[in-house]
Amino acid sequence: MIYQSFSSIANAGEETCLNCSTHVVWIAVSIDGGISFTDYQVYIKPDVTVGYGHQFVNVSVDQAGSVYLVYNDNHNMFYSYSTTFGQSWNGPFRINSSPSNTAIFPWSSAGPAGTLDVVWYGSSYYDGVNPPDSYPMTASWQVYFAQNLAATTPNSKWSQTTASGIVHYGGVCESGVTCTGNRDLLDDFGVAASPTTGFATIIYTSDQYVNSANEPAQPFGSGGGCTQSSTNSVECSHTDIAVQTGGTSLLSATTKHHFQITKTDFEQISNNPSLTIQVTNIGNEAINALTAQISGLPLNLPWTPALSLQPGQITTATTGALPATLLLAVGTIYTVTITANLSDGTTETQTVSAIYTLGAGIGL
Repeated sequence: MIYQSFSSIANAGEETCLNCSTHVVWIAVSIDGGISFTDYQVYIKPDVTVGYGHQFVNVSVDQAGSVYLVYNDNHNMFYSYSTTFGQSWNGPFRINSSPSNTAIFPWSSAGPAGTLDVVWYGSSYYDGVNPPDSYPMTASWQVYFAQNLAATTPNSKWSQTTASGIVHYGGVCESGVTCTGNRDLLDDFGVAASPTTGFATIIYTSDQYVNSANEPAQPFGSGGGCTQSSTNSVECSHTDIAVQTGGTSLLSATTKHHFQITKTDFEQISNNPSLTIQVTNIGNEAINALTAQISGLPLNLPWTPALSLQPGQITTATTGALPATLLLAVGTIYTVTITANLSDGTTETQTVSAIYTLGAGIGL
């Protein structure tokens, strides 16, 4: 699966609309390795003057295959989610809350099913008139971090915190290389979650003079380097990293489970089906057996390594031997159900979705 997010007008009929902005959020989806794409509308804003073309509409995918788009309207940060591999969408749902009255430059990282981290540059300033590019010098900006452990539940709760001190004062241009305003914060912004702890690491830009042991002032640009007098200018622009060391993580939602389905690939390779499933034991009990179904039909899987699966271990199965009565069609979504028999005599069942795509057999 390949996803490409963007914002645009709604249709060709709006090409001559003088006051139409990029008021529609889109996702382009490829199920054939990028040979072709199908465009789906994620959200269309009825007010055509509102635009979402502010660097950038961001996309991330969790381990269950749910897709998340994060975007902003120069004021608030929103997300939409799809549990159908981009074919249908729920949202938008607002992410930011006060004191981040303005939220721009979204980036996201998804983890286990339904978990999502989002970061942005936020300011308490908002006057309802001026875009961030024209904010006064009294407007200060910080890095904000938000987390949702039930992101595929409508109107679910977001936690929010600041992840930095002040990184900039004044206007922020959101037009990338076409900027004519202040571009000190550049575009090098992002967040990733550790696969072992689930804690977030954020990379961001600051143009503030600090000159501490962890954040020394470095020569940069055409002037005399970063000094107290050149703070809040490109001379002091530098990259910082914030690392989460406590609190909830994207793995916190998995503590109630004994195992995780960490990979599900369903492809047509050389005109033959191939289904790969990976299971990780994240509990404290050994898994003595794993049984599987696809769309309610029994599925025999050759697990490697063979069970039992001890805590912390991973097993993977790949098969082309699917139930004879399963009707296969590229682009169709199937349910995969895994039941684990634990060493304490209990069982746990989890279900994920898998979309049948064209894989390596098309020459990729």
